[in-house]
Amino acid sequence: MKIKRSLIVMLLCLGSGLGFSGTDSVTHDDLVLMPYPASVEIKEGKFRLNKDFTIAHEGKAHDRLFAQATRMLRRLDRKTGFFFTQEFVTPEAKAGAGLVIKTQRPGEVRFGEDESYELTVGDNQIILSAANDIGAIRGMETLLQLLKADDEGYYFPAVEINDQPRFPWRGIMIDVARHFQPIDVIKRNLDGMAAVKMNVLHLHLVDDQGFRVESKVYPQLHEKASDGKYFTQQEIKEIIRYADELGIRVYPEFDVPGHATSWLVAFPELASAPGPYSIERNSGIFDPTLNPTIEKTYEVLGNLFVEMSNLFPDPYFHIGGDENEGHHWDQNQDIQKFMKKHGIKDNHELQTYFNKRLLKVLDKQNKKMVGWDEILQPDLPKTAIIHSWRGQEGLAKAASQGYKTILSNGYYIDLMKPAYKHYLNDPIPANSTLTDEQKKNVLGGEATMWSELVTPTTIDSRIWPRTAAIAERLWSPAELRDVESMYERMGEISFLLEEHGLTHIRNRDVILRNLTQQADIEALKVLSNVVEPLKGYRRNPGGAVYKTYSPFVLFADAAIADAPDARVFNRLVTDYLNGNSEAEEGIKTWLQLWSANHEKLAPVIARSPVLWSIKDLSANLSAIAKIGLDALEGELQEGDIMSQLNSYHSALAKLEQSREQGGRTDLQVVNSIKQLVKSKAGVLAAYRAENNVTVDGDFSDWNDVTWNYFVPAKHLNWNDTCHFAIKWDKKNLYFAFKVDNSNLQALANSRDKEGLHMDDGIEFLLDTDFDRSKEWKDDDLAYHVNVLNAIIDDRGSLKNGEYNNGWNGNAKTAVKVSGTVNDPSDKDQGYQVEVAISWKEIGKAPKDELVMGIDLCVNDRDDVYQQYRYFDYMNLPVFHMPAGFAKLVLVDKNFKERTSFEQE
Repeated sequence: MKIKRSLIVMLLCLGSGLGFSGTDSVTHDDLVLMPYPASVEIKEGKFRLNKDFTIAHEGKAHDRLFAQATRMLRRLDRKTGFFFTQEFVTPEAKAGAGLVIKTQRPGEVRFGEDESYELTVGDNQIILSAANDIGAIRGMETLLQLLKADDEGYYFPAVEINDQPRFPWRGIMIDVARHFQPIDVIKRNLDGMAAVKMNVLHLHLVDDQGFRVESKVYPQLHEKASDGKYFTQQEIKEIIRYADELGIRVYPEFDVPGHATSWLVAFPELASAPGPYSIERNSGIFDPTLNPTIEKTYEVLGNLFVEMSNLFPDPYFHIGGDENEGHHWDQNQDIQKFMKKHGIKDNHELQTYFNKRLLKVLDKQNKKMVGWDEILQPDLPKTAIIHSWRGQEGLAKAASQGYKTILSNGYYIDLMKPAYKHYLNDPIPANSTLTDEQKKNVLGGEATMWSELVTPTTIDSRIWPRTAAIAERLWSPAELRDVESMYERMGEISFLLEEHGLTHIRNRDVILRNLTQQADIEALKVLSNVVEPLKGYRRNPGGAVYKTYSPFVLFADAAIADAPDARVFNRLVTDYLNGNSEAEEGIKTWLQLWSANHEKLAPVIARSPVLWSIKDLSANLSAIAKIGLDALEGELQEGDIMSQLNSYHSALAKLEQSREQGGRTDLQVVNSIKQLVKSKAGVLAAYRAENNVTVDGDFSDWNDVTWNYFVPAKHLNWNDTCHFAIKWDKKNLYFAFKVDNSNLQALANSRDKEGLHMDDGIEFLLDTDFDRSKEWKDDDLAYHVNVLNAIIDDRGSLKNGEYNNGWNGNAKTAVKVSGTVNDPSDKDQGYQVEVAISWKEIGKAPKDELVMGIDLCVNDRDDVYQQYRYFDYMNLPVFHMPAGFAKLVLVDKNFKERTSFEQE
């Protein structure tokens, strides 16, 4: 097949591994809206604000409309300083109002309520129309985001917006059990939720570390199992009232039968194993479990659930049901006898029995039971709501079986993953196999703020602003997937969120000042802005590094998931590698700042023992910044070939050393500096083979090499890696690849309509004359080996702008696959590839220090986005292009290349 070279360049730019924006949707660069509305049309004109601006209402509405419209007026006051003459918005008509809000009926804070609205901004008047006041409240938030200023003052741009949510369930789960979060924290986060149009607050009230709500039926629960930190019932009513004013539902979670330590502190007689029990001070999964075979368990839970059902009016009630490993059930002989007597074959069936008993209690209270996806077992009634935390597959399975579902997998904001990973995670992904009818069972999703590592001082910075990205995913059209646009708008929305008293920005400096004993924190901020807390559960492995009372106001707690300066720098590097030479000055400015920073920060660290753990981290940032400057200024390319090889791999080794953790954080600029080093000074060695090489794919004759390593898809949610090594002898040039791939896919030798190899495999390119031409020449070779052991040599001439891949080479190849291609039911581990290319085919005579150009890549068709992409060692802006290749030098002497690693 012949395809246009221009098409290859365009497609491979998208697959270069330098960034990922998903499928773009139309957004207007000058409108900072989040979530972005379903339809926006910009008009000519501006509505100018002055102190006489007023708000009026037409139609019927709940009183919350007038409270929120008045609040909007005061928020505009604070932004503009106008001191508007209107004090309150009331139901009475007001002629000539600047903003007229039109509603048809009072809204109800319930699942499925109409939240749509229409907003028209003209030169002389603004009309906000909605079916009810809740839709109008959503529209008011959009209007506030439209506020702009110019030389004449403040104004709203003329627009027409028609908007409605994609999903009816858009929530945040806040865990108040591990670390209690008082009512002021909840209220300010409710304000933040309303600002980005979220409509569900899920309170995780009970876990091993505490029981956090007052019970008048069983007061021993909050008295014995909360350390005195709990919500009174009056406070719960106030939270619900406050949320109702914002059009937000509140529902509780009482986690059973596992995560039950706090229950058993008050009721040891409900335990499946003998006590004594005390509140858990560590994090993790623990054995204490309620006994599902005794009636006392159902008596206590039944009475408590009736009490809590009356306290929480929302019809949904979460019973948890997660992470019950059943160890205490297995050890209890009475439970085992019960199971045998009733024909219950395993713990899963026993938990289903337990859930059905609770379902009857909740049914009598007109409550719909919600549970984490472990509750999905055969015979579970379809009235149960499945809350998926373990994976998209579980959600799809439940939805296909007729259960209503909610997604939290991929929205675990406590894991400190960057916003784009949450943003691109869709409750109904593009490759979903659900029917249109089954898709209706997917209600939406919830961001989950588990609180093992947060306190009231830090929780806001773990929720915001990333949850705004999740809010957009759940509200806005599915096609809106432009990551760069998301980040630009999220940055502005982050400042808007501060007006609600959220502390996600302010408290970072508060923590740093405390750590330095109120010293100058400028240099410490420079460091904190390029690091992120260890992700996942690495910061607290096994849940045993910290206690619940440990200080969580350390250096890692001042760092955030999207290190702000690192993001700017990484974007500059991406632009530079894509040919934007103007980005070089910006890159140098950052590198110069960081190279000098340790000298400024070292005295501050020396005076503050609490910061001693980041001394090496600070020194590493300055060291790798100097490496980046050396690469840009050509110092790593000086000397003979062997000197260059030494300099390059010494630089890579120092970069890898810089990944050593300091203060439980990771530097976030290492990969970009490595890309600069590779692009400017990349040198790879091929060692002369000491023994014969047999091309059989098992690598028994590659034990004497040092493997190079890179992560081909570090910017996505994949863990695939590639190790490679290169050898030579008088006959052949040899390549060996070890590729980790958890989902092997292949479409034989076929290509898709865009001309891409639609199969997993590897490619490597040789620029045999090392002329680094931007054009493809006869000395340039491209080899592709897929997992079905087919090889294509793409050498060919360019004729009339066409790319000729019709010539097949004579390379010898062998592939070993660990798994089954295209079989999602097995556990793929990856594959091994071995290649031998004769020097005759290459057109060179092998000799010591022969130099050619080289790049290598992994081809992967991912199962999340169903896209086929190239991920290469050199991070080139365009694969299949000789320009920018690393040097490949043949080595026939006693020289060992240093190990090179690239970690996510």
